[in-house]
Amino acid sequence: MILVISNMYPSEKYPNYGVFVKNFYKKLSLQEKAKIIYMTKTTSKLKKIYNYLIFYMKVFMNCLFSKYKIIYVHYAGYNAPPILMARLFNKKAKLIVNVHGSDVTPEKKLEEKTNFLTKYLIGEADLTIVPSIYFEDLVKDKYGKNVNTWISPSGGIDFTVFNSQKKQYTNEKLTIGYVSRIDKEKGWDLLLYAIRNLIQKNYDIQLIMVGDGAQNEEALALIKELNLEKYVEKHNCLSQKKLVHIYSSLDIFIFPSMREGESLGLVGLESMACGTPVIGSNLGGIKTYVKNGENGFLFEPGNQEDLECMIEKYDKMTKSEQKMLSINAIKTAKKYDSEEVNKNLVEKITVISGKSE
Repeated sequence: MILVISNMYPSEKYPNYGVFVKNFYKKLSLQEKAKIIYMTKTTSKLKKIYNYLIFYMKVFMNCLFSKYKIIYVHYAGYNAPPILMARLFNKKAKLIVNVHGSDVTPEKKLEEKTNFLTKYLIGEADLTIVPSIYFEDLVKDKYGKNVNTWISPSGGIDFTVFNSQKKQYTNEKLTIGYVSRIDKEKGWDLLLYAIRNLIQKNYDIQLIMVGDGAQNEEALALIKELNLEKYVEKHNCLSQKKLVHIYSSLDIFIFPSMREGESLGLVGLESMACGTPVIGSNLGGIKTYVKNGENGFLFEPGNQEDLECMIEKYDKMTKSEQKMLSINAIKTAKKYDSEEVNKNLVEKITVISGKSE
């Protein structure tokens, strides 16, 4: 039996938070006997503390007393304490750790202080799953070349949901999209300033922003400060079904993140699956699938002028050239089909499970 542990799992309020964990677990359960212990997202500090206490207790008891062949951990940092504690007394189960962001590249003070736990958990692991070649190199540089890694791109893209069947190619305005957290170093502010400048150059632009986060109120204030209210359509969290409609309505998707921990960037691939090319920062996992002039464009991270140039470059392309970007974007996304991604991951887990018997 396999135990899956994750502090990221979707809920009705946050339907996309950790949805790849849910999809992976469904696929795993079809082939292996499995159990999952998970947490959903909450913004209440008191409720979060309470939820973690209950979560830690369940994880510790299961790791200590239950007889699992494999313990599979999604996101190392915050999940580490009860697992490491239990493994002081019981190391019979094989340990697989999936790292994919700030568990390796801390963004908050608490993550920085607890990052040593990620190191210990990876040190204990029989296998460390990473979402991209970029993140594999990062993990090996940080925790040692001898770390046993395997690449699996964060659950991949579900083509039964994200596809180009509803793609629009006839927008009256240049329609640009942003789907991500509204947080520090995500580049949402860089994009707003770029849009303001392009409007001042008489570009007819519509920006659709989807996301929520710690800087959401700052984003709303900046939209007002830059007089962009009639140019920006702002949403908070949306379901995947609604996201498909937005991706399909865009001319170009902007991925302006400046985060070292941008281990893959599924939103860019979701956009591509819907036939929308990507203009993304030349960093992290983004640069592993965005190819200049083929399925989108890359720009220097944090460089507003370069971002504006790439948007202008796209707008100056002929319709046939833009259509070719769209076709190539779909081809790129198909390399990350969730059916194949999860199938390969489950097969890898099955192999390790067999070794543990």
